Amino acid sequence: MEDPEENEEFMPFRLFTRNSLFEIEKRIAAEKAKAALEAAKDSDDDEGPAHQEEPLKPNVKLEAGKKLPPTLEDYFLPEHIGRPLEDIDEYYQNKKTFCVIGKDKTVFRFSATDGFFLLSPFNLLRRIALYILVHPWFSILVMLTILANCVFMTINHTKEVSTMAEYVFTAIYTVESLVKMTARGFLLQPFTYLRDPWNWLDFGVIAIAYMTMFIKALGNLSALRTFRVLRALKTVAVVPGLKTIVGALLEAVIRLRDVGILTSFVLSIFALVGMQLYSGRLRNKCVLNTNLNLTDEEWFNYTRTEDNWHPPGSDTKTMCGNSSSAGKCPANYTCREDIGDNPDFGFTSFDNFGWALLCAFRLMTQDYWENLYMLVLRAEGLPHCIYFILVILLGSFYLINLILAIVAMSYDEQQKADKADEEELAEEKAMFSWPSFSSSEPSETKIDNLTADIEEMIDELAKSPSTASNISDPPFSPDKVEDSVDGISVSSEKHSDDPNRLQVGPHKDDSECDFSKRSKTSCRTPSASQVDPKDVMVLRELIDHVEVASRRKSGFSGSIFSIEKEPLKDKVYRLLCSWEVPWWFAKIQKWVGFIILDAFVDLFITLCILANTGFMALDQHGMSEEMGRTLELGNKVCSYIFAAEAFLKIIALGFIVYIKDGWNCFDFFIVSLSFLEMLLEGVKGLSVLRTFRLLRVFKLAKSWQTLNMLISIVARTLGALGNLTFVLGIVIFIFAVMGQQLFAQDYDRFYIDETKEGLPRWCFKDFLHSFMIVFRVLCGEWIQSMWYCIRAVGNVCIPFFLLTYVIGNLVVLNLFLALLISSFGTENLQNDSGEEEAGAPNKLAEAFNRFSRFGNWVKVHIIVLVKRTKEGKRPLPVNVDTNGKNGTMLDGTVIGNGNVCEMTLDENGHMTPTTKAELNGDTVDAMLSEPSTRTPSRASEAGGKSIASDSDASTMSDAETQSLKKVELDGEPEINEVDVEFAEYPDDCLCSVFKRKFKCCRTIEDTAIGRFWWDWRCKAYRLTQHKYFETFIITMILVSSLALALEDIYLPHRPWLFITLEYMDKVFTVVFLLEMFLKWFAFGWKFYFTDAWCWLDFVIVAISIIMVVAKVFDIGDAEALKAMRTLRAFRPLRAVSRWEGMRVVVNALIKAIPSIFNVLLVCIVFWLIFCIVGVQFFSGKFFKCEDEFGNRLNATIVPNQTECIAQNYTWVNSKINFDNVVNAYLALFQVATYKGWIGIIKDSVDSPSEKGQQPIDEQSQLYYLYFVLFIIFGSFFTLNLFIGVIIDNFNKQKKKAGGSLEMFMTEDQKKYYKAMKRMQARSPIKAIPRPNWFPANHLFDLTTSQKFDILIMIVIMLNMVTMTMEHYGQTETFTDTLYWVNFSFIVIFTAECVMKLLALRQYYFKIPWNVFDFVVVVLSILGLALGGYLEEFLVSPTLLRVVRVFRVGRVLRLVKSAKGIRTLLFSLAVSLPALFNIGLLLFLVLFIYAVFGMNFFKDVHVPYAGLDDVFNFQTFFKSIITLFQMCTSAGWDGVLDGLMNTEDCTKKDEEGKNTCGNYPLAVLYLITYLVISFLVVVNMYIAVILENFSQATEDVQQGLTPEDFDMYYEKWEKYDPDATQYIPLEKLSDFVDYLDEPLQLPKPNYFLLVKLDIPIYEGDLCFCRDILDALTKNFLGTSDTGDIPAEEAGDKKKIEYEVISSTLLRQKEHYAARIIQKAYRNYRAAHGGFPDPPPYDVAIDIAGDNTESNLNVERHQGNEIIEMQDIPSKESEEKDKEKEKDKDSNENFDRGESDHTIVEVDLKPDSDVVA
Repeated sequence: MEDPEENEEFMPFRLFTRNSLFEIEKRIAAEKAKAALEAAKDSDDDEGPAHQEEPLKPNVKLEAGKKLPPTLEDYFLPEHIGRPLEDIDEYYQNKKTFCVIGKDKTVFRFSATDGFFLLSPFNLLRRIALYILVHPWFSILVMLTILANCVFMTINHTKEVSTMAEYVFTAIYTVESLVKMTARGFLLQPFTYLRDPWNWLDFGVIAIAYMTMFIKALGNLSALRTFRVLRALKTVAVVPGLKTIVGALLEAVIRLRDVGILTSFVLSIFALVGMQLYSGRLRNKCVLNTNLNLTDEEWFNYTRTEDNWHPPGSDTKTMCGNSSSAGKCPANYTCREDIGDNPDFGFTSFDNFGWALLCAFRLMTQDYWENLYMLVLRAEGLPHCIYFILVILLGSFYLINLILAIVAMSYDEQQKADKADEEELAEEKAMFSWPSFSSSEPSETKIDNLTADIEEMIDELAKSPSTASNISDPPFSPDKVEDSVDGISVSSEKHSDDPNRLQVGPHKDDSECDFSKRSKTSCRTPSASQVDPKDVMVLRELIDHVEVASRRKSGFSGSIFSIEKEPLKDKVYRLLCSWEVPWWFAKIQKWVGFIILDAFVDLFITLCILANTGFMALDQHGMSEEMGRTLELGNKVCSYIFAAEAFLKIIALGFIVYIKDGWNCFDFFIVSLSFLEMLLEGVKGLSVLRTFRLLRVFKLAKSWQTLNMLISIVARTLGALGNLTFVLGIVIFIFAVMGQQLFAQDYDRFYIDETKEGLPRWCFKDFLHSFMIVFRVLCGEWIQSMWYCIRAVGNVCIPFFLLTYVIGNLVVLNLFLALLISSFGTENLQNDSGEEEAGAPNKLAEAFNRFSRFGNWVKVHIIVLVKRTKEGKRPLPVNVDTNGKNGTMLDGTVIGNGNVCEMTLDENGHMTPTTKAELNGDTVDAMLSEPSTRTPSRASEAGGKSIASDSDASTMSDAETQSLKKVELDGEPEINEVDVEFAEYPDDCLCSVFKRKFKCCRTIEDTAIGRFWWDWRCKAYRLTQHKYFETFIITMILVSSLALALEDIYLPHRPWLFITLEYMDKVFTVVFLLEMFLKWFAFGWKFYFTDAWCWLDFVIVAISIIMVVAKVFDIGDAEALKAMRTLRAFRPLRAVSRWEGMRVVVNALIKAIPSIFNVLLVCIVFWLIFCIVGVQFFSGKFFKCEDEFGNRLNATIVPNQTECIAQNYTWVNSKINFDNVVNAYLALFQVATYKGWIGIIKDSVDSPSEKGQQPIDEQSQLYYLYFVLFIIFGSFFTLNLFIGVIIDNFNKQKKKAGGSLEMFMTEDQKKYYKAMKRMQARSPIKAIPRPNWFPANHLFDLTTSQKFDILIMIVIMLNMVTMTMEHYGQTETFTDTLYWVNFSFIVIFTAECVMKLLALRQYYFKIPWNVFDFVVVVLSILGLALGGYLEEFLVSPTLLRVVRVFRVGRVLRLVKSAKGIRTLLFSLAVSLPALFNIGLLLFLVLFIYAVFGMNFFKDVHVPYAGLDDVFNFQTFFKSIITLFQMCTSAGWDGVLDGLMNTEDCTKKDEEGKNTCGNYPLAVLYLITYLVISFLVVVNMYIAVILENFSQATEDVQQGLTPEDFDMYYEKWEKYDPDATQYIPLEKLSDFVDYLDEPLQLPKPNYFLLVKLDIPIYEGDLCFCRDILDALTKNFLGTSDTGDIPAEEAGDKKKIEYEVISSTLLRQKEHYAARIIQKAYRNYRAAHGGFPDPPPYDVAIDIAGDNTESNLNVERHQGNEIIEMQDIPSKESEEKDKEKEKDKDSNENFDRGESDHTIVEVDLKPDSDVVA
C-alpha cells in the first residue's frame, strides 16, 4: 500500500482549514523577517543590492472568474464544489486568500481576513453566503432579475405599479449585494465587495434607489438605474466571440484618448474661427417693405413682428445677406441684419463658444450640415465655403476616419490576442487528451503497464471474426455506416504524438459521412468489425478499474476512458443512411441523375431563377388585370419547375445525400414555402411569404464568384456580427430606456400642456419611439431630435445625445466597419478561392464551355469548307483537342496556353509561330499608361542591333515552337522575364498584317522618300515627347475646360463673351486636331489606337469636329447634337493622362473598377429583395388628400379617395414611393444615405391597410422594423462593402507597388514621403551660441529655459480662454474688460518676442515657431493700432481677429511630449501627398459634373425644394458648391426634388426656356455622381487614412521612429553645444541617463556601457553615431542598425580622430591592472620588505585618464564614479578562494585579450568587480 502522505503530495486541491490559515500567517511572517534581514544587509553593504530574483506574478489562467484549466480539471473532485480551498495559484501562497470552485468549474477568490471585522472565513453564515454566491444559479437569477427590470422599465405603467415594482427589484438587489458583502467582506482587503468595479455600479444603483425612496427632493434619478443593464455585458464576457467585441470596444475607448484630445483641439480652433466670423450673422431676415412713416419704436416693433418676415406663417424664415454673392430677398422685401432670433429655435448660431463648438461638431459629424452651410453662405456669400471645405476635409474626412482606424486596429489586435489564447488552450487540451502523468508521479510505470495490458486485450478484440454487411449499393445513395454495438468501436491507433494512445468511443473514419461538410459525392463507409457485447462489458469494467486507479494516483487523466455517448446526428444518420433499394429503382436513379445533374439543367434553372425574379420585380401599382394574371402564372410555372427539380434531385441522390448540400436544403425550404403560400392564398397578410422566393436569387452565388465571396464573408462575420448586434442592442437599449425615463414626462408637459403643438413624431413617449430616436442617432442624425429635446427639457439633452452619438456611432458602428475590413483580409479571399478550386467544378461555366467548344467546332469546319472550295485541294488535317483547349487551325493559327499564334513564313521559308497576345489585365495596364512613358521603338538597321518593341509581335525560334505544349486550363501561365531596351524611335505606322498584305510598303521604305518620311517621323516623335509640347497641350486643355465653365445661364446676355467663346472653341478644335494628326504621324496608328488615353483624346476631338461641322451646315439645334455638346465636359479628363499625380490615382481606380462593379451588382441584387418586399408592402399606399396649401387632411374629415375628390381636394402621391421596383430603389437609396428618409418612413408608418384610404398617423408602427432591418443590412453592411473592397484592392495594389501609398504618388512625392518618414535624419545641430553682451546673456538663459516655455504656454491657454468668453450681445463693460485683457496679452507676447530677439539675435528667425509668433505679434499690434482705419482699407478687422486665433496653434508645441498625438499628426503629414491627389480627383469629378449640371439644369425653376438663388446649377461656382455639399451625400434629396420639379414651372417662359425638371435625367445624374464621389472617391480617402495610420502606429510599435532620433539629437545639443559630434567619455554615463525612452539607459549604467563596447577616440572622446548605434542595438536586441538615418558627416571621425580603445577594452585594462596589483600585494605579504604600492582603493574613472584630477576620488551626488574596491581578506580560506578566482579571471582575461569579439564580462555579484 502507498503511503497516504505520498498521495497527498500531488493533490492541488486541499480544503481551506484553520491550519491552512496558520500556515499562510507563518509564511507571511517568514517573508517579512527575510525582507527585514535583506534590507539590513543592503544598508551595511556599499556594493549596492545583490541580484534580485524576478517577483512572482499571478497566473493569468487561474484569475478569478476564469474556468479551471484542462490541466487541473481532472484533479478536481465533486466534493470540493462550493467549499473553501487553499489557493491554487502559487502567487497567493503567502497572501491571505482562499479560492472556491463553482459547479461550472469557475474560480472564485476571496480574502481570508474577517469580513466586517466579525465574520471569519470559518463562520457558518459566511460559508452559506459563499456557497450561494458561487452557485451558477445565483448569477443566472440575478441576470434574469436585471433583464426583467429592464423590460419593466420599457413599459409605461401607472405610478402605483411602477412604485411597487421598484420596491420589489430594490429588495432583490439588496439581498444580492448583502450575500456578496457577507461572502466577501466590504472594502479594506483585496477581493472584497467594493474592490470589483462592477459592484460599484450595483452599490451606486441601490444607494440611489434608497435615496430617492426616502429623500423626495432628489427628484427622478430612476433613469440612472438603467446602467444596471451594463452588467449583462459582464456575464456575457464568457462568450468567446463577444469577449473579442467587448474587449475591442473597451480597448478602442481607451485608445481614443489621443484622438479625443486632438479632435477637441481642432474643433476648438474651428469654433473660435467660426465665432469670430459669424457671431450674430445668422439673425438676418427678409422684412416686408412699408411706406408708412414710423417712429423708431414703431419701426423696431414692425421689424420684430414675425408676420412681416418672409415667408409669412412659416417656421423657417429666409436667410439673406447684403454681400454681392449672398442670398437675396424676394421682391418687396429688404434684408435687415440682427432681427429676431437665430434659426432652428435659436439653437443654430456662432453667438458664443458653446454653440459655435456644437456647430463645429455638427459639421465634423456631417449631420444636417447642408442646412448650416446654406444658412452661412446665404448670409455671408459664396467665398465662405472655404471654411466649410476645411472643416469637412480636416475634421470630417480625417479625424472621424482616424476614429475608425483606431477602432479597426483595436478589433484586429483583440482578435489576434483571442486567437493566440484559443490556440494555447487547444494545445493544452491536446496535451491532456490522453493519459498524462504529473512529474511527481511515483507509480508511472504501473499505469504504463496497465495501459499496455488493455492495449493487448483490445488488439485481440479487434482481431475477432467480423461479418461484413452484404448489401448492394445504389449508385446515388450513401453506403451503410458501421453497425457497431451501442455505437462503440475500439481501436488502438499508433498515434503520431503518443504511440500508446487509446481511443474508445464512437469510431469515426475519415471517409464517414459528415453532416457539417457539403459534398456532392456519395457516402462511402467501410464495414466495421462487429464486437461481441460481452467483450465490451469486460472492457468497461477494465476501464472503470483504470479510472479508479488513476483517480487514486491523481496523475492519470480519467476523462479519456469515459465512454462517449453517440451523438443524435450520427444515430439518425446510421438509421437513415443504410437504406436498401431494389435494382430497378437503382436504374431509374441512374438515369434521373444523368439528366438532372447535367450542366445544361443547371443553366436552365439559373435562367428560371432570373425569370422568376423578373416576374416578381414587374409587380407594380396600377398594372392591368391581364398583366397581373400573367405575372401570377409565370410565378406559378417557376414554382412548379423548382419543385420538379427538387423532387428529381431527391430521387437521383437519395434524401440523405440531397440534404447534405446546403444549397439543396435552401431550395427545399423555398419550394415548401411557395406551396404553403399557394395553399394560404386567400389568407390576408401572408403575401409576405411570396418574398421568400426571392431568396432564391442567392442561388446565383453558386456560379457567381463575387456574390459567393461576399456571401461567405457575410457568413464568416455572422458570428461576430451577431455578437456585435447584441452589443449594439444593449447600447441602444440603455440609451433608449434612459431617454424614456429622463425625458418622457417633460415632452408631455411642454408639447401637449404648454405649446399645444402636439408631440413631435420623434420623441421619447414610449420605448418604441425612444428606440427609434436612438437608432436614428446611431445612423448619424442627432441634431434635429436634439433641438426638439432641448425645447422641452433644456440643455441636459446635449450631453445625452452627444454621448449616444460618440458611443453608438463612432465606436460601436465603426466596429461593424472594422469587422468587414478584417473579413476582407486577403487571406480570407485566398481561402475562398482555394475552397472554390478544390470544390466541385462550376456547372454554369461548364455549360458555357460546351457552347464555346461547339462554336469552335463549327468555326473550324466552316474554315475547312471554305479553304477546300477556295483552293480545291485536300485540306490540312485539323487537330482540335477534345476539351477545346488547344488546337491548330488551317491557316496555321495555333491555339495554346491562352495565346493565339500565327504561323508566318520567315525569309528562309520556315514556318514560325508569332503570338498574338490575348487581352489580359497587363495589356489593359499597358494601354492605360500614357504615350510618353511607353517609348515605342523600331528596329534600327543602321546599328545592326535588334531592339524589341513592346508592341511588336515577338518571333520565336523552332525550339520555342516545340515548347507550345498543351497546358492545363487551371494551370498558371508561365511568366517570362524580358529585358526591355527603350529606343527613341517611333513605332511602325501600321500593323504587321497590313505590311504582309501590301508588299509595296516594304519597297517604299527603302527608297529616298521612305527615308525622308522616316526622318520626319523621328522629328515629330521627338517633338511630341518634348516637355514644352506637353505643357502647351495641358495649358490648352485647362483653358478649354475653363471656357466650358463660363457657359452659364448669363451667357446669352453677354454677346461679346458668347462670340469670344465660339471663336475660342474653334481654335481649340484646330489645336487638338493638329495634335492628333501629329501623334498619328509620330506614333503610328497602331500605337495611337492601342492606347486607352489616346482613344479618349480621339473621341473628344471627334465630338468637337462634329460640332463645328454642324455649325457650318446650320444643324446645331438637333437634340442629339445638344446632347453631344454636353459631352465636351469630358475635356478635363484629357489632363489626367498628362498629370502624373492624377493619372496614378485614376489608374488605381480603374484597376478597382471590376471589384467595385461587382460589389455594386451584389448591392443591387441584395437591395432587389428589399425593393420587392417594399413594393408588396407600400405599393399605391403613399397617396394622400391635401388642401391647396399642401397640408394633409385628417382622416376623420376625408377618409378616402372618393371623398377627397368629391370635396374638391387633391389626391396626390408622394414623389418618392414604392409603386414599382425602380421607384423603390430610389426610395431605398435615400434611406441608405439617410437623406430624405424621415419623410419616407413617415409615409410608410402612416400608410393605410387598403389602397385608396387616407393615411393616419403611425397606424402601422411595425413598418419601422422593415426600415431598421434594411438599414442594418442594406446600409451598414452593403454600403460599407465599398470601403472593404476599396481597401482590399488598395492592399493588393500596394503589394504590387511594393509600398503603402506609393501607388497614389509620383516619383517626387515618393521622395517627399520617404523624407517625411526619415524626417529627423540629421546630424547634430550647432547650438545657438550665448551672446557676449551681459544683459543678453541673462535673457538667453531665461528664454531658453523650460520654465519660461511653460509660462508662455499657460499665457496662450489663458488667451484662448478669454477668446472663448466673447459672445454676441455682450455688455460694453465686458467688451472693455476683454479689450484690456487682450491688450495685456499682446504686451506679454510682444515682450516675449523682444526678449527672444535680443537673446537669440539673428538666430531667432531660424526657428519656424518664432517666425509664426513674430507674424502673429505684428498682426496683433497692427489690428490694435489701426482698428478704426482698417475698414477704410477694405481689410475686415474680423480677419485679424481670426489670425489671432491661430496663436492657439502654438499649443501644438506641446505635442513633442505627447507621443500618441505625435503619431496622429505624423500619419496626417505622411498622408498628405496621396490625399492631395485624391482631392484633385474629387475636384475633377466636381468639375465635370458641374459642367454637365449647367448644361442640363441651368434653366430649372428656383427656388424650389433644395434649390434656391444661391444653391443651383445656373453658374459654374454655384454648381460647384452645390456638388461639394452632395459629395458627403448631404442634401441630395432636396436637390433631386428641385431637379424633378414638373409642377411649379413653365414649359416655355418669355425667353423660350423650359424651366421644368427632368425626372429620369435628374435621377441618373445624381445617382452616378453619388456613387462616384460619395461611395468611391471619399472611400479612397478613408482607405489612405486607415493605411497610413496603421503604418505610423506600426512604426512606433516596432522600433525607433525618426522622432526618437530627433529627440536624441536634441538632447545631444546640450552636451555638444558646438556640434563637434563628439562628447568626452566622462559625460557618457550622464548623457545616456539624460536621454528619453526608448534609448535611455538609466543609472547605474556602468556595466551596460561596458557591455555595449562603444569605441573611444583620441582624447577620450565618444562619437555621436557610435553611441546611437550602440543604443539602437541595445533597444532592438540586434546587431542590425539599418534603420538609423544616415548622416552626411558620417566620415568625420575617420578624418579627425583615431579609435584608441573601447569601453569594454578599457574595463579589461582596469581589471588586468587590479590583478597585477593584487598579485604584487600577496607576493609582498609573503616575502615582506617591499615599499607600499600606490593605494588601490582609489576610484578608477571610466575615462581612465592618468591626470591627477582622476585620482581625486569621491562619490558625487548624481555623478556616478565607479569604485574598484579591494575586498580585504580576513581569513586564509577566503584568500585561497580569491586566488582560485584570480586564476580563473586571468584565464578569462587571456581569452578576452586574444579575441576581442568575446563581449562577455564577468558581472556576477560574487566576482571582485562590484558596482
